Amino acid sequence: MDKQLIEMMGKMMEQMNGVQSDVQSLKTEMKDVKTDIRDIKTEMHERFDAVDTNLNGVGRQFEELSKNTVQLWKDMKKELKYITYKIHALDREVFMRTDSLH
Repeated sequence: MDKQLIEMMGKMMEQMNGVQSDVQSLKTEMKDVKTDIRDIKTEMHERFDAVDTNLNGVGRQFEELSKNTVQLWKDMKKELKYITYKIHALDREVFMRTDSLH
């Protein structure tokens, strides 16, 4: 019976060592997973920062284009008013000269 107890204890010790080895392997794998997650998180932040930078650049370009378009519209409106004024002035002048001929 003592021999059986000793054999059982030996087997239990082997199994405990196996479990302990498995636990140690799991701990190592968990550390690796944590490192991978941290690396992925860092990469995602870097990529999102790059996307934000590009979007900000596009936004600034759009704002500048919008300002230029508004200014161009104002300039064209002013020029059109001047051309309209000149056409009316010429029309009056032509009318006056043709009217004086009759």
